[in-house]
Amino acid sequence: MKRIRVFLADDHELVRYALRSLLEVEPDMEVVGEAADSESAVRGCLEAVPDVLLLDLRMPGAGGVEVCREVHRTCPSVSIVILTSFDGDEEVFGAVGAGACGFLLKDTAPEPMAQSIRAVAGGQSVFDTSVATRIISGRASNREDSDALSEREMDVLQLMAKGMSNKEIGRALWIGETTVKTHVSHILRKLKQSDRTSAVLAAVKSGLVRIGS
Repeated sequence: MKRIRVFLADDHELVRYALRSLLEVEPDMEVVGEAADSESAVRGCLEAVPDVLLLDLRMPGAGGVEVCREVHRTCPSVSIVILTSFDGDEEVFGAVGAGACGFLLKDTAPEPMAQSIRAVAGGQSVFDTSVATRIISGRASNREDSDALSEREMDVLQLMAKGMSNKEIGRALWIGETTVKTHVSHILRKLKQSDRTSAVLAAVKSGLVRIGS
């Protein structure tokens, strides 16, 4: 069985210990490195080339957003998940814009955390429900784009926000995968975004969708 290689980057030793302890009991995962500052995180990812990087935003040095940008540039195969205590949504969105494929709260329960890591390693995006809800509740909804999306496109967008693949969306909506791809293409064009993650984040920020609803 191929194991998911995970790198931990957090300046708090207790957080790294908790994450390592959580992952060590998962038979399909292994921790291949740790870092307590920005420079070590980038260097460690270059050396270990993990499948998933769990990254704290508030890293000493350049900071989590810059780490995200640099790892995404130098190791594009690494899936980056931001770990946050939700001190500020703009930093979270900045990190996603820099290449992260999702964000999770540091106190996420063990099983959801493991499931999220598996999903990200499989190419999906993961957005913690409680974080997204708090972001949405703090923003004024902008419904201009909702009028441009059809009802079916809104259905697809909502499932995209849950991290589902095209195949999973097709099964959920009882439509073909090719049809899903067409809807996704239309959604990206109408929201003026170049990829799925950006489209989901734009939809969350504007209040178009509520992740986890």
